Amino acid sequence: MAEDVKELLVKELETYKTDILKQAADDASKSAKAMVDLVEQKMAAINQLPSDVKAEDLVKMKNDIKSLIDDWAEMEKLVKQGRFKKEGSEGKMFAESFADATKEAADKLKSLKKGERLVLDLKDMQFGNSFTNAGRSVTYVKPGIIELPKRKLHIRELLQGGTMGPNSTFDFVKEISGTGSIANAREATTKAQIGLALTESSVYAEWIAGFLVISRNMLDDIEGMTTFLQSRLPELLLRAEDAQILDGNGVRPNLLGIQSAGNYTAAAAASVNRAETLVNAISQLENLDREANGILLNPADWYTLWLYKGSTSGEYTLPVNLIERTAGGGMVIAGVPVFKSTAERPLDYLVGDWTMGANFITREPARVEFFYEDSTNVRSNQVTVRIEERVALPVYGNDYFVYGTFDAIS
Repeated sequence: MAEDVKELLVKELETYKTDILKQAADDASKSAKAMVDLVEQKMAAINQLPSDVKAEDLVKMKNDIKSLIDDWAEMEKLVKQGRFKKEGSEGKMFAESFADATKEAADKLKSLKKGERLVLDLKDMQFGNSFTNAGRSVTYVKPGIIELPKRKLHIRELLQGGTMGPNSTFDFVKEISGTGSIANAREATTKAQIGLALTESSVYAEWIAGFLVISRNMLDDIEGMTTFLQSRLPELLLRAEDAQILDGNGVRPNLLGIQSAGNYTAAAAASVNRAETLVNAISQLENLDREANGILLNPADWYTLWLYKGSTSGEYTLPVNLIERTAGGGMVIAGVPVFKSTAERPLDYLVGDWTMGANFITREPARVEFFYEDSTNVRSNQVTVRIEERVALPVYGNDYFVYGTFDAIS
């Protein structure tokens, strides 16, 4: 019995391998090769299993492998949609970049004197653009360092990134409205005129910054200091970004956030429940000729959807073909992925064309500065550590996002 299951399992893995190669035919990606290698390793391991292995153990192995492949396929799909940047495609993650910079500057940090400051430019750094938080692990881990709680998702991860020149503003064009359309016309007759109402717009590149104070003695323990700062600085900066990307009021030095007036279309009236409300918002966005490719919810509302109960049975049953669970515990509504973040307020929802609707533009990448002389540092033997970046947020129209609020009881 087990031998038969082994043979069937190996055949099925061969099929998986073929499917992977088909999916990646137009992309000589390292991830595809890695997945094929993984499947081949699993096949070899299965062939070496003893003859008395339990059939249920083989089935569990198959399901685990299938889950890995499903996760990989979903990630490749997001890559091709431009929604996900493969690890290593845009430089180092914060932890790696910061650790490298502190290593290189270790001697200077240890000998930091009054009146001096040390700047660590993290030019090759990215915060991570994945939904698995791959970029947030620490390079050095020392016992006793307790990390800050981390949000599952930061809003920059949903947006396309970019850079800008040395100007203080990022200039772009917004299409406000339009009249007329292309139409058939006989020869020698007046052709249809297209009237696009365009407005020149610009947004300022603004500083997002903060600081904390550490003991001067921490500079003597570079690994411990690195672990401590890695666990705090990027998360605090990302949370500040979240607030600005969603709700910045546009009054300098604030960005004008997506959920601020003029950057979104108000959702139609709420429906009888959250699922239908979101489907209506998706429809509303698509009727504006935009692609709904992401829904942002607060975790409380995300789990309210997850705990959907049938009206008569009382069982937890997600509406068939409306709400679906995905590999890795995700959720899709009407084909649109649903993301959760505490950056969004409870009962609020944002359905968007995140790929086309806005960009998160970097004017000056994040850098970390160490100051010895600041406030009472000299008297208390402390060092100020500041992290800052300069960024801009162009939102290209008010028809790329639909923003609304659930009925509290739906």
